[in-house]
This record gives sequence, C-alpha cells and structure tokens, in this order.
Amino acid sequence: MMICLTGGLLACSKNAPGGGSGDGGTASNKEITSFNLTRADGTPLEPAEYSVNITADSVHIIIPPLVYQNGLKATLTTTGISVTPASGTVLDFTNPVSYTVTATNGSTKTYRADVDYARPKNVLFIGAGNSFYALDAATGALRWKYAGTGSFAYSSATYQKNVIYVGSIDSYVYAFNASNGRLLWRFQAGTTGVESDAVIADSTVYVGCNDDILYALNAVTGQPRWSFTTGANISSSPKVANGIVYFGSSDSKFYALNAATGQLIWQYQAGAMINQSGASLADGVLYFGSRDGYMHSLNASNGSLRWKFGTGIISFEQSSPTVDNGVVYIGGWYNIGNFNIRGSFYAVDAATGNLVWEKLNNTGFSSSPFVSNGRVMITGDDLKISVLETGTGNILWQKTILPNSSSPVEANGIIYVGGGGSGFIYALNPSNGAEIWKFPIGGSLMTSSPLVIDLSGVVEYPGDSGVRN
Repeated sequence: MMICLTGGLLACSKNAPGGGSGDGGTASNKEITSFNLTRADGTPLEPAEYSVNITADSVHIIIPPLVYQNGLKATLTTTGISVTPASGTVLDFTNPVSYTVTATNGSTKTYRADVDYARPKNVLFIGAGNSFYALDAATGALRWKYAGTGSFAYSSATYQKNVIYVGSIDSYVYAFNASNGRLLWRFQAGTTGVESDAVIADSTVYVGCNDDILYALNAVTGQPRWSFTTGANISSSPKVANGIVYFGSSDSKFYALNAATGQLIWQYQAGAMINQSGASLADGVLYFGSRDGYMHSLNASNGSLRWKFGTGIISFEQSSPTVDNGVVYIGGWYNIGNFNIRGSFYAVDAATGNLVWEKLNNTGFSSSPFVSNGRVMITGDDLKISVLETGTGNILWQKTILPNSSSPVEANGIIYVGGGGSGFIYALNPSNGAEIWKFPIGGSLMTSSPLVIDLSGVVEYPGDSGVRN
C-alpha cells in the first residue's frame, strides 16, 4: 500500500522508472504510479485537506468539502503504454470510475478510483453562547471551536459531506469544515437573527430567519437559490421530503413549498403562531404544535387536517414532535394567559390523535423528545432531563442539569445534552443518568441541541432538527 498527502499540481506517485508511462522494464507492467485531481480549469485543491491512497487495484481520494465530485480533472502516470480514460480527462467522480491500464504485452489491469470527503466520527457539535464547538464524543475533549459574534444556542446544526451548517443570532448562516472548523462561507439572512435549524437536502440548505423569510441556499456557495416571505418570523425547523419543504411561521400558517423553486403548493391556517415547533413527517402525515393549544396532524399531500390534540389551554409552540412506532411524543409549554399553568409530556396515537399517556404534569417543555431503545427522553422547565419508558411513560430516571431548552440526543450508547444553566455540556449513561463526562462552556446560559456523528459515522440529530421524525 502507498499513502500520499498531496495538493495543487503535485502528484501522488510510486518510484516508477522514468516517472511516467512506460513498461518499467517489464512487458507486463501496468500499474498506476501517480494520481492527481484538480478542478476542471486546472486550479489545485487545498493541499491540507486532500489526499491520495494508491493500492494494488484501487485509488482512494479524499477531497476538501464543497468541492464538487463531478467535473474534476484527473492527471495520472502509469507503467503501461496506455490508460483509459486518458490522463487529463475531466470526469464525474460522484460514482467510482474504472481505469484500465494496458501493458506492452497487451495485458490489462483495472483500478477503481473513488472520490469522497473526510468522514469525521465520534464527534459532537453544539452551540453555546457565541461559540460553536466540536467535541470528542467519547471523552469531551475539544476538537475545535469557532468564536462568532452572536449566539449559536438557538439553531441546531445539520451535516453533509464533511460540512456543518448552522445559524446564529448574528443573522448569519455558517458553513464549517466539520473536521477542523475552517469557515467555508457565511450568508447574512436578514438582520434580526436566525433561530431556525438549517436543514440540508441534496445540495440546498433550507433555513428560516426572524426577518420572516425562508431561504433556499446553494450548499456549496451559500448564495440564495430562492426565498419565500411569510407574515412573521420563522423560528421552526423546515422539513424537506419528496421535493417539498414544509415549515410553520409565527403568522399562524403552515406552508408547503416546491423545494426546487419555492412556489407555494398549499398552506394551512392554524389558530395561533407556530413558533419553535418544527414538523415531523411519518407515513405521509405531518405533525406540529402551535400556540393555539393544539398539536396538528395534516395530510402532507394537500394540507388537510386529520386531527388536533389538546384542549386549547396549553401551548405546543416550543416542542417539535417525535414520531416512533405509531406514537407521537411532544411536550406542552405553558398557558399563555397564565404562566403558572404548565404543560405535561404527552404520548399520542399517531393515527387517531387519542392520548396514550400523560406524564410529568405541570412541568413545561421548551425542548423536543428523542426516542431510542424503548426510552423517550426530554428536558423540561423543572431543570431536569427525564427518561421514560415509551410504552408506559414510567419514569426510569431524572437528573438536574439546568438544560434551558437543549434537546437530548443518544448515540454510541450515551445521552448527550446541553446544560446551559449549569455551565456544562453533558454525556450521560442512558441506564441511570450517571455522568460519563462534562465539558465547561463558561458564561453561556443556553446551548443548542447537540448533533452527534457516532463511531460508525451515523449522524444522530435532535428531535427539533427537522431531520428526525
């Protein structure tokens, strides 16, 4: 095996006679000895984030984030007399490309060339105050930190192809290299802040802002593809599926737009604002909460109402519902007219809207639930994280961490959650809540909800992310 780090016009090469194509002194020689990628116009890739590994029958290339896999020029040398495709050809490497090297005696050898992005593993991403952190998920050690000009506590991150996308109260949407924190781009979405989670689908980032606009941004450049203006701020997470972006606005309407063009497909009128409650989508049905005191269930195809759950007394505007095994879990917030009356944690039949169980009465919830391994977890305004059995609602354990609205995530057999009020980010044992580690965040009273890439590279999103159901 040969591993080579390279960039620009430098090549990754073996010690081939003459340094170029030829038989290397043996008529059957047919090896790829060097391989280099540039953009189609010949400009080099960032050397620190570009590597080539040539083995006996393959070439594996890691390219920097936000470099398109298609339209790359491959320059290579071999010990054979020819190679197909030819060196210098611009190709689409979205899927592996086969290179056939022919020796002077006519025999051939095929190499499989694949181009990918670095894949960080076992890492937690979270915002706390004006800082955005990447932590080692096993130990809590700092991997990198970005210091911004506004709070990252209101918008949870999303991930694709070694890029983290996240919004800030400074009104910018940021794209970071997930491996090292390098700022790739930022886009100013209005002037009054971004609380909506930035959700990516294919090559577009969808995010709302407090200037009443939903943006569709080019994920590579950060420039708008289209925008859609509502009648009030958009704080909830968009949900993107089947070419449609769904989201609620504080103008009391829930929207379905064509994800490619931003054209309105349908809208639904709720009884009051739709604030932080992002929609979940399961089996063609949408679920979201509103200040009108109800969780709404709509047909995703046309926006027609299936059922409403609630009494009209407790607002559901702060918690995004999570759907699992035919049950919708959501936290109730407060009675807007009397903040001494707080909501409970509810399990609701997804098909009928009937109550399955109600627990943690008079707690108040401004976070979203997460379901894993027969457990449902949520943080509440009782300053605790609570873990319950999904089937019965029986409380398995509780722990005081002063979460201040951070939603929990479970990955690697660990629960991760922010404790802004206590000044820490926590990793907890899911069986009993025992601390595995905690990371200090200084004077930040709030954190976002964590995003975790686990040991196998699977991304676990919080329930308020617009990605999980």
